[in-house]
Amino acid sequence: MALPIPALTAVPPSGVDRFYHTCLLGMLASGYCAVLGSQSLDWPTALLAGLALLARALQLAGRLQLNIPPRWVTIAALAYIAFFAADYFLLSRDFLAATIHLVFFVAIAKLLTARTRRDFLFLELIAFLELLAASVLSTNPSFFVFLVLFLFFSVGAFASGEIRRSTRRTGLRVSRGPARIGARLATLTAISGVAILLLTAALFFVLPRTARAALEKLAPQSARVPGFANELTLGQTGEIRRQGGAVMHIRFDGPAPEGLHWRGNALAEFDGWKWYNTYAKPRVLHPSQGLLQLAADDQRRRPGRRLNYEVLLHTPPSDALFIAGLPELLRIPAPALVETPTGALKIPLYETGRMRYVVYSYLGDQSTNASLTESERTHNLLLPPVDRRILALARRLTAPLTDDYQRARAIENYLRTKLAYSLAPLEREPADPLAHFLFERRQGHCEYFASAMAVMLRAVWVPARVATGFLGGSQNPLSGWHVVRASDAHAWVEAWIPGRGWVSFDPTPPAPAQQALPAWSRLSLWVDALDTFWQEWVLGYDLDRQLTLAFEVDRGRRKLSFRSAEQWWASLRASARSSRDAATRFAPWLAAFAALAALAFLLGPRLSAWLAHRRRLQRWQRGEGSASDAALLYRRMLATLENMGHHKSPAQTPREFARSLPEPSLAATVENFTDTYHALRYGHDSAAALRLVELLTALIPRRR
Repeated sequence: MALPIPALTAVPPSGVDRFYHTCLLGMLASGYCAVLGSQSLDWPTALLAGLALLARALQLAGRLQLNIPPRWVTIAALAYIAFFAADYFLLSRDFLAATIHLVFFVAIAKLLTARTRRDFLFLELIAFLELLAASVLSTNPSFFVFLVLFLFFSVGAFASGEIRRSTRRTGLRVSRGPARIGARLATLTAISGVAILLLTAALFFVLPRTARAALEKLAPQSARVPGFANELTLGQTGEIRRQGGAVMHIRFDGPAPEGLHWRGNALAEFDGWKWYNTYAKPRVLHPSQGLLQLAADDQRRRPGRRLNYEVLLHTPPSDALFIAGLPELLRIPAPALVETPTGALKIPLYETGRMRYVVYSYLGDQSTNASLTESERTHNLLLPPVDRRILALARRLTAPLTDDYQRARAIENYLRTKLAYSLAPLEREPADPLAHFLFERRQGHCEYFASAMAVMLRAVWVPARVATGFLGGSQNPLSGWHVVRASDAHAWVEAWIPGRGWVSFDPTPPAPAQQALPAWSRLSLWVDALDTFWQEWVLGYDLDRQLTLAFEVDRGRRKLSFRSAEQWWASLRASARSSRDAATRFAPWLAAFAALAALAFLLGPRLSAWLAHRRRLQRWQRGEGSASDAALLYRRMLATLENMGHHKSPAQTPREFARSLPEPSLAATVENFTDTYHALRYGHDSAAALRLVELLTALIPRRR
């Protein structure tokens, strides 16, 4: 049933009132769009709130009038009290979502029923609550756009609202016309809004932000990162390549390597359908002042290629860190980490939706004297009942080989060359998914390839497990950051090779046309760069970012030294000498431009005044005079009489002055002018302005 809500009273014709109601509607619309941009608003609430804003806009334009008894509003409010409990416990099952629904219900009701000053103050509070909810829910840079709009509308609403309250309290009226006062208020709003933005931006980048907002804890926790989970079931994560949302951004200290595997976890147990971990004795690690050493000194002294990179992990969050290579040093703002037996690093107690960390990794050849314990080796060799054809295929591929590394390469090469990559879903549920993949369908996605290789390695007594995470990514040339998307979710194999430890193998063949992402247009690059800047310099701005900014400013100041200024001036003079001939060719055009500028400077004020007079005269001819026009025309009449030698004393009223004039005809004309002036100034007779112009014209021949 549609919500029965009475309408607002008609907006008064005053320019201040109309400007106030327009700004108030803008505040509500900005808050609504900010919450809508966070993608946390369900479609029924978004639709009802949008229709309410549209109805209010039509009311302001005089196109719609509603008049529904207030008793119906009271009934609806009482009914919503019961609905709020049902919404919290049965529908939304989240306090923040239910509260947002309540805020928008009150906004819709008050938007269409506000009549008193208290109602309008309540609407201003609701608009603020909408923006506050968006600040908790949104990490999108579009929030900044709506925040700026909200700021400008708020300044206009508060300024015009104060004028409304003052005029109604004192009984005075604004002398400017509706269009004039609206333009002046709009100018004041623009100047004040820009000044507030500049001051706020300066304070934002000067003052460090060392703590998270307290309201951030109210934000609902989203789902885990797509394509990454603590369990991997065959046939589920292949579809993830169709999603293009950014999962993380990486900035390298140097050129970005190609084809990096961003490891998040490794799964060692398999039941024929699913990979998972139940054997877990994690080790708790405590960073010292945010820095954690993960490799022994012998490893850190080992020669080989190393990589330094910074990772910004976006929402939805994950308790796992995604790392490329063998991590040696880790800088992260967390009190503790957990290292699982499979080598995954997790932060289970981190509650924010974003994570930023810096890693120093080793990418060279690994060699180790360590060996697996008997229990670890057994754990990574366990197999459920497997189709005999899989066992026979594994033995046939590795029969002539005695080295475990060569065996792994042989199986990897067979899977990459003899089977095809495909995201097409299964037509039916097979009895054995791996046997169906290897011998019947002979195509699948990364889960099937990794699972098949791990099982075949275990069949020939090579310990193996399935690693999950992301592969590669794309470079954004505008921001300089490397973007890893949900479509880059991947699974591969880690096999234990004696003397080398856990070695990664990727049996999945390249996906066809994997690089052809339709979202990577020029516009999407700009959007991604803007989002990166928002995440880094707004949401993630802290003391470290402040120090970085200060360093860049100081470096720029050093470049602007006196010597640099001399060099710049010398280069400028040389450039001027080389372009002297070109300036000579353009001299006539420059002279013409200078002449036009001088003419505009001399005649511009007179031309502007003449055009303003023409616009006022056209408005008066249409019968659209105002009280301010009456005052203007009366001052012109007094100036005309001054030139004729008749001066009005401040002690005289307009009527006394008219009757004191010596010439009877002149006194009659001025008295008629005075009566018409009173009709326009105090009687609001808008057509009287044209009569005043005619009477003023009649006085001018007398002066001559």
